[in-house]
Amino acid sequence: MIQFPSSTRKDIRLPKESFYTHATLTPAIKRAMVDDIEQIVWSHTLTAETLNVNASDKVRQIDVLTVTLKKREYNEKIFEMIEKAIPRHILFILRFKNECRLLIHYKEVYENVKGKFRIVESYTTDWQLWEEISLSITGLDLERIYHNFVYQIAGNKLTKEPGRELAKAIEQNQEAEKIRNRIARLEDKMRKEVQFNLQLQISTEIKELKKKLTAFFN
Repeated sequence: MIQFPSSTRKDIRLPKESFYTHATLTPAIKRAMVDDIEQIVWSHTLTAETLNVNASDKVRQIDVLTVTLKKREYNEKIFEMIEKAIPRHILFILRFKNECRLLIHYKEVYENVKGKFRIVESYTTDWQLWEEISLSITGLDLERIYHNFVYQIAGNKLTKEPGRELAKAIEQNQEAEKIRNRIARLEDKMRKEVQFNLQLQISTEIKELKKKLTAFFN
């Protein structure tokens, strides 16, 4: 079970309608807000003061939104919309019956645009029983705490290495995923190719891509 310090507690229910005036919603997202979301509670606010850690210029506040779902399958665009509407960092706790999963969007501020962020990548945990899911608050400042949230929620999708910044790790992971997808397409193409010389060309490209992929993690 996730437990935050009592100093961080907010417990403010956010009406779904409040997002209609602060974000641009497509008809599909509006329908999903009605069909997928039971309620949204601003459950905790993590700041340097409420956690008694060092302040950070890049991450000034992490809002914890606990979202009760009407069904296990939901429209992911809902949470991208909420993320873009709130100019702070957010940790989502999604609950459905006795199950829970964590969702976090790693986002960075736009250069020269105050208060505006862009979503770089999204990560979720698997669904788990509420009593079994955990998240530790580790770090000497709020930015490091946020980064450690991302690593914990990403799990084996993101490797933490000494001296490598989170942004670089995500960038390399995204590039590696593009290479994996390219390899998969080429392997499928090679299986269908009947000309031997073309098979060799495809095989050579696959080997080069695999070498490049290996280089990311060495």
